[in-house]
This record gives sequence, C-alpha cells and structure tokens, in this order.
Amino acid sequence: MLIERSIQQLAVAAGESLQTLHLVIQFSHTQYYLPDQPKLELLALVSLSKYSDATVLVDGSIFHFTPERFEQLRLLSDGSCDTSSVLKSYCQNHSLPWLAMSDPWLLTPIYIPKPWGQEIWYTGIEARGQAEVTGDIGNIPLPWLLDLMADCTGLCYGCQPILLKVLDPLPDEVYGDLYFELHREKQEVYVVTHIDQRAWPDGIGAIQLGFAPQARQRYKTDDEFKQAYLNSVNGYEQIRRLLDHKLDEKKAAAGIEVSQPVTASQLVDWISTLAQQTENRELIDKEVELRNAMNSFVQEYPLAVGDVVTVPKLVPHALQHGVRVVEFQTPVYERKILSFGQKVLTQARWDTQEALELVDLGVAGLQSPELVSVTPQLRIERIVNFNDFEVQRIQLDGHHTFNGDVYSVLMVLQGRLTLGCTERRRTLNPGQAVLLPKVKKGWLVTSSAPCLFLLASPRQSAQ
Repeated sequence: MLIERSIQQLAVAAGESLQTLHLVIQFSHTQYYLPDQPKLELLALVSLSKYSDATVLVDGSIFHFTPERFEQLRLLSDGSCDTSSVLKSYCQNHSLPWLAMSDPWLLTPIYIPKPWGQEIWYTGIEARGQAEVTGDIGNIPLPWLLDLMADCTGLCYGCQPILLKVLDPLPDEVYGDLYFELHREKQEVYVVTHIDQRAWPDGIGAIQLGFAPQARQRYKTDDEFKQAYLNSVNGYEQIRRLLDHKLDEKKAAAGIEVSQPVTASQLVDWISTLAQQTENRELIDKEVELRNAMNSFVQEYPLAVGDVVTVPKLVPHALQHGVRVVEFQTPVYERKILSFGQKVLTQARWDTQEALELVDLGVAGLQSPELVSVTPQLRIERIVNFNDFEVQRIQLDGHHTFNGDVYSVLMVLQGRLTLGCTERRRTLNPGQAVLLPKVKKGWLVTSSAPCLFLLASPRQSAQ
C-alpha cells in the first residue's frame, strides 16, 4: 500500500517536471511456499521518479534486512539526492540487484528435473524452487517482489500469478512420456513449440487425452468401463512394481538413492542387463504387454508444432515423449495419477481408483482457437478462456497496445518484440517471458518484423 500511495501522491503533486521520492521499507515476508511458512525480514530500497506527463517510474531493490544496512539506507535516502543514480550505485557497490520495478519484469526460469525430462518454470513458486526476476547485477525472487508490489499486480497476499512453464520431455519412448493424470482444480493449456524428430521423424507427436470412445463402447455402462480399466491398471502396476524393485537394486548397487531419478539411457542399460536372464526377460515382455493393454483404453491425438491442447479439470492426460510445449495453468499443485510407464518417485501409490471416481468421461479433443481480431499487421486468437484466466496468441508485424488493467504474463515464441509503456523499452527474444504489472496507459508492443507471442491474463472476477 505504501508504494501505491506514494505513486499516487507523486503523480498529482505540482511542481517541477521531474520529481523523486525515495523509500526504505522494512517488511516481513512469509515464505508460504516452504514447509512451516518461515518468516524472512527484508529491506526494500525504492526510488520513484515523476516525469512531465505525470508518469511515475519505480526502481529499486529487495534484499535481506540488517540493522547496519537499514541505517546506511536511511541516511542515503533522506532526500539529498534528486535521482535514483546514487541508490543504484549503492546497490552496485554492494552487489545487490537493481530492478526497474514499473517496467516488464523479465523472468529468470528455474529448471526442475523430472523422471520424464524437465519442467522449466517461469512463474513457479513452490518449495522445490522459486522463479526470479532479472535485475542489474543479480536477481530478485519473484515472491519477494510480488509481496512488495502487490498493489501493482492486483494479486492478494499469498496469491500466485498464472503459472507459466515449459514441459520438455525426453525423446525416449516410454521414459519421456508424462504421467497419465487428472486435476480437480488445475486447468491447463499447452501450445506445441517443438517436436523432436528423433522420436517423431515425420514431425507429428502425440498426447494422451481422455478415454477412447471405441474402448468405452465395449461396455454397457460407465461403471463397467471404469472397472475394466481399473483391473487393467492394477495388473500392470503389479508387474511395474516387480520391475521397479529390480531397478532399485541396480540403483542401490550404484550408490544411488532409490528416490532419485536416473537418466533414461541408464534405465535402458539396466533393462538390457536384466533381460539377459530368462526370468527377467519374461517380466520385461509382460510389462510391455500389459502397458499396451492398459493404454488401449486411452485416446491419443496427433500433435504438430503450433497445435493447442486445452486440458479442463478432471480430464486425464499425458503428453508424450519428445513433444515440447509452453504451458499456462492454474497455480496450484494437485494431481491424481492414474498410471505411469515407470516408477513414480514422489508418491508410494498411484491414485487410479480415486481418480476414476472423479473423472470426466466426456469425449475430449483438440479445440481450434477463437479468432478475435485480424488485420494485415495483427492477428489475435484466444486459445483458451477458462473461468480463472485466458490466453491469447498474437502475431504482430507493427505495433499494438493492449489493456493494462490487470497483470499479464507474456512469452515470445518467434521473432523479436519491444515492450513498454513509457520511453523506457525492453526487447524480448524467443523463449523470454515477462510479468507485466498493471498500468493505466496499457502496454505498447512493437515489432519491425513478424513475431509471435502468447499473452495470459487473469479473468477480472478471478483476481
């Protein structure tokens, strides 16, 4: 609230065309994303600069609190300096990050290893890791900045922004396939950005989404279908556990904790070694047979670069190996695993029976984006419109201003664009993403050549 009030006061103040205000803010940050939610004492050094058009730009830094540093900053920010350069120099001299807080927040992703590959989190905030915002010299953890600048994003305390991540599966068949899972609260949308031709030589990948209509037609009722699928999964899981036990013995012999992932190539080598014994070879063959039988209940759809997959609540799904996607999702962590083609390292048992009590058996499918606007320089498609957020895919060759009434998350897929709402501009390249605070004038995007980007915004009623 203090920063927002200071911005408003400075914006309406009469006087010189350029005015400044400096703040030193001590605040307690609750790390709600960690076990026991420990508190962290932080200091924010903030410089507000007003320009002739009444625009107020915010720059600053956030770092750990110490009494000595607080006193240094209190003396430094007593109003004797008329620009933020002295404060910025202080941060540079003490190896502290400095950030243009009212500009687009350039997101520094974190890489989360998975048995099937990796997730790349741009806005993820969990115990396993927290995304950061790129500043001069260093970065600021995203949850710290969201706490300090809550009024500038519209997010309530402890609320997280739309989760942006990249799913990057291995190209290895089975070992690069994701969990077949569903969510009670989480809604997701995927945009395919790459198909690994080592896995899919024709450039067409796949996703498992929902259940196959032809499989359902073999049973008189939904309950009979669910029971048949559950029986198939249970049969596979028994074989899966026998094989995983033998692989865990290989891990232990190599000095690796059984809860730790190993590379797909290592698993393949161990399977090849096990297969040299007749008993193990029969087990391995049985695993393949039962996995194929289990997957015969599931619907699979082809995917090419540019395809969009909408995953509503309660619809089971599993992205397949070698298909990389950008994903926007509801920022909650919950899932029910129906099945998986290798050991699940994060839980002892699958959730198949519970998931089948919740599952939506309606026919899923790939939906076409909704065309919102098209001109020679601009094409806007709405690729998803959930109750809590929407995502647009925008092709631009020129300039466009979009609404800044709510925060947004933007990621560049192709080309280069320049983004800003004042004379300060930020250039973004493919693969880069920003979180955009609220602004009254809207955000101006310009491109001197064709570019393609995704823009996710919360529904106003969901904030």
